Amino acid sequence: MLLAGISLACASPPPTVPRVEYAGCNAVLMPGPACRLGRSRELRLWVGAPPGARIEIRAAERKIDTRPEKVQNGRRFSLHVPPGAKSVDVSIETDAGQASWSLSLTRQEKGRDVLGETIEAFHLVDGLIRKLKLIQARQAWQEIELPPNAPAELRSQRQYYLGLLAEKEGDYRTALAEVQNAVEIAERVKADDYQRGAEQKLALLLRAVGRSRDSAALFDRLRRTPHAPDPCEESRLLGNQAWAALLAREAGESFGDPTPLLETALTVYGECKDAEQDRKVNILSNLALAHLQADRLRQAKDVLARAREIEPHPPLPQELWQFDLEARIALREQRPAEALRLFANLEALASGSPDGRLRAAYGQAQAQAALGDLAAALGILRRSESLLDEQSLQVPLHEGRETFLATRQALVSFHVELLLDQGRNAEALDVARQARSRIVRQLERSDRLASLPPERRTEWERLLSIYQERRSALETRAEDDWRLPADRLRSEQAARRVESEAAKRFLDQAFLVLGTPEARRDERPRPPRPGELTLAYYPLRHGRWVGFAADVRTVLARRFDLPADLPDQDELARRVLLPFRVQIREAGRLRVLASGPLQKVDFHALPFEGDVLLAKRSVIYGLDLPAAKPVQPRGRRALLVADPRGDLPGARDEVRTVRKALESGSRPWNAEEMKDTEASAPAVRRRLATADLLHYAGHGTFSGLGGWDSSLLLAGDTRLTLGDLLALDRVPSWVVLAACDAGQSSSETSVESLGLAHAFLLAGSRAVVASTRPADDRGVPLFFADLYRQLDREPDLAEALRRAQLSWRNRDPGADWAGFRLFMP
Repeated sequence: MLLAGISLACASPPPTVPRVEYAGCNAVLMPGPACRLGRSRELRLWVGAPPGARIEIRAAERKIDTRPEKVQNGRRFSLHVPPGAKSVDVSIETDAGQASWSLSLTRQEKGRDVLGETIEAFHLVDGLIRKLKLIQARQAWQEIELPPNAPAELRSQRQYYLGLLAEKEGDYRTALAEVQNAVEIAERVKADDYQRGAEQKLALLLRAVGRSRDSAALFDRLRRTPHAPDPCEESRLLGNQAWAALLAREAGESFGDPTPLLETALTVYGECKDAEQDRKVNILSNLALAHLQADRLRQAKDVLARAREIEPHPPLPQELWQFDLEARIALREQRPAEALRLFANLEALASGSPDGRLRAAYGQAQAQAALGDLAAALGILRRSESLLDEQSLQVPLHEGRETFLATRQALVSFHVELLLDQGRNAEALDVARQARSRIVRQLERSDRLASLPPERRTEWERLLSIYQERRSALETRAEDDWRLPADRLRSEQAARRVESEAAKRFLDQAFLVLGTPEARRDERPRPPRPGELTLAYYPLRHGRWVGFAADVRTVLARRFDLPADLPDQDELARRVLLPFRVQIREAGRLRVLASGPLQKVDFHALPFEGDVLLAKRSVIYGLDLPAAKPVQPRGRRALLVADPRGDLPGARDEVRTVRKALESGSRPWNAEEMKDTEASAPAVRRRLATADLLHYAGHGTFSGLGGWDSSLLLAGDTRLTLGDLLALDRVPSWVVLAACDAGQSSSETSVESLGLAHAFLLAGSRAVVASTRPADDRGVPLFFADLYRQLDREPDLAEALRRAQLSWRNRDPGADWAGFRLFMP
């Protein structure tokens, strides 16, 4: 906190002390610090005070009247400080008490300027980072000490360079958090140049973790935002935007051809007064990559030669990319031995760059395959899979880990293709399954938790406890929303969203304690059970796909094309089912493991031999979690949550019908019903620990990056979030979610992401029935009553669900009976 000269009106301090930040000093002199203003005598203050606080600002014994702007749960003031003022004083009065803050002013021309000194020190850190001298850069960063009450510009730069350093070390978790902190600090005090620079880095980080749309949107906003014309800055922005587009194309995405942006950046840079050769070389190297991506080999070679001529020994990051480009050109020109040598050089230089090591590995594997040494290529790819596991853990769970993995998809697809080319179908299927389930395996905790050393188990419990306490406090506050006026409600909800994001970081840190599931890296995915057929689908390179059909004896593989816009049901069935029709006929049950856009497909409703697939066999949708010890239900206790928001009368009818079916079976359930205001998030969380079956009838939402903001809506404004489920010690063995989108997960990547159904399974549930889309509730009550009656007669949930769905279809042919799926580990 930045608090200088705090004085209180009462003996004890208020529960929360407002923060004050300042910017706009021409120099900050020590001892002090004392602010020397520029000629305009303008100063910007940000006061982090609650909406009802009374804030007064005085200078030269006069009150300064200025209209504040609301920024980040506080208020920003732009001041013109009158001549002769020796300080700027802020007094803040809230219901909790009074506090004051003061900033000394000076007119001295001599003295130690901590603002200038520290900015120079940060420039030194920047130079070391650009040369990838990361150990020296971190040491230099740690030696920079900010004085108490330091100006916001220095605090923003400190976080910016910490984020920049973390990115080069491969720690995207820290990089994203700290660069976002730098943006927020600069925004609070309207330090536009600092904010603009930090937002460019944030956009590049978003692209680095695969969030291309977010990155493109941020760059577009930066281009549209008015700013003082500066050729150096304009060239840098154009170059950064082009670089993000280049990385998107590297990952198989397309946000337009970046060549025009780079050519304009090169032209504008010629007008830059502080032009540096290495920045020009960087633009040329990127332009060579753009040409290479577009198969313009001659132009790529010419531009790369031009860059080499300007600077034969460029900074290390540029040299890494130039080796990469030269090696890839050699591959395109069918010179694999030369490519292998260059990729080896890249690997040697990239020891401190995790992303560079992955690029080198992918290139070496391609070169070895082109030379005919498939064993060497496969060995490289296997080692790369481990590196990908480690690197992905450095991306926060809720910040795009699945998109980060998707941008490295080509490496995995090449691994699968090489195995297929050698007829090693079972190994190819294992690689595809391990890649598809990488994130859910990282979140699976049962065995890893049991084997944690005591000190790490304590840390796991501590972090989960903090997360749960913060989430519980937020939900308790939400229960009182109805008491607040509209303006206070909006402010309170905005504050809770910020605090909720902060809480997610503790959950992310808790799972980081578990680390990589190293013991299971070489463990094969669980084999199909007797009578079960696994149908798995995985994307290859160049728009191709592969389908697998695996039983206890054999693994078949068939490659096929899949257009971006999925074909109609008949054509889709022809591509994904008919190649395996003999195996499907012989199976007793089907387990579907789909990837990407195929996750949206209701395989059980696809046409098959004159009817739908479900008419022939029961169908399960699997997460592909490692086999865990079966947990037997404690009893037959059912928790029924009915219409917690009070706006779904059909949900109440559904729960009444379900309760009757559960209590009237041959093995009756002991059912407890929660509805209306009693079904708050804290209350439901407590009941889940003792229930064997949960039936939820209410609203569900699928939202947020990778589904991380998905939730079941409960009483008041409370909700049970995806993160809340992952943090629970115990959940019911059987879960039925009669809520819109509760079975949905992201279909944008080949990696299995999360939804509410997936979170229940990761927390320990044995099976979840949920809808992947909004459901027409008119037929739902009868469907679920029928499901529980079928389950009373047939202990196999997959078969019971099959019969209930087919019965629903027969009763109401126009109903969306296919929207519900059975999810299992």
